[in-house]
Amino acid sequence: MTHFAIVEYDQVTDPKVKEVYDQILTELGFGIVPNIFKSMAINPDILEANWKKFRSTILQGDVPRTLKEMVGVAISQANNSMYALKVHLHGLSALGMSEEVLQTLVSNFDACPLPEREKAVIRFGLLAGTKPLEINESHYQNLQSFGLDDSEIFEIVAAADLFSSVNRYTDAIALEIDAL
Repeated sequence: MTHFAIVEYDQVTDPKVKEVYDQILTELGFGIVPNIFKSMAINPDILEANWKKFRSTILQGDVPRTLKEMVGVAISQANNSMYALKVHLHGLSALGMSEEVLQTLVSNFDACPLPEREKAVIRFGLLAGTKPLEINESHYQNLQSFGLDDSEIFEIVAAADLFSSVNRYTDAIALEIDAL
């Protein structure tokens, strides 16, 4: 059972929370406000800050959202964070990712039918999100050899940081998986 109330849209009384929920509904593309954000409605300022961080890290930038979400899948799977894993897989499905890619992404990453560039990004993001002290110059050079620039690599590190934080938060509060 989730340790904080899940505040549904029709229960919102705070204008800031309503504004953030409306932005999420408009921009996220899932047709719902995910439970992670609903659980933050207890504190409108923190909800707003976390939404802004999510928006700027995942929905904006040069690295495709689908690739960032795949980094989220890898990190969530490595951390055994079921809420985040299910939400990322749903997000990828909603963004048009094939069932074959989704299945092999979690069951046999090496056999996943993705370009090597994307696999390199996911591996790097996983390392950044789970074992950042193991990253060395060769990891950066590998991404650069695939044509990624510093700005794109920064986005991957920022996404890995965000998803690691999401795993810790959703696990700490025992967040219930959304009715998707």
